[in-house]
Amino acid sequence: YLHLDLLEVVPGRGEQRRLIMSFICSLAENPRTPGDFTDQDESQRTRQIIGHYAITYWVDDAVKAVMVVGVRPADR
Repeated sequence: YLHLDLLEVVPGRGEQRRLIMSFICSLAENPRTPGDFTDQDESQRTRQIIGHYAITYWVDDAVKAVMVVGVRPADR
């Protein structure tokens, strides 16, 4: 699941958009897909760094869903 508001943060075109969207799509096949780097947000949730963006998501194994809850520039 990806909230539509998150797409406002993702670049409209170019390599960064391709990297971000490719990573998000890969989560459907492998919810544990690693990014380029991993860190944690203020709530201690794991973020995957893809290109110049941080993607925060969690896996709900009970309902077999991946919830993408944050996309933002990685330097914030």
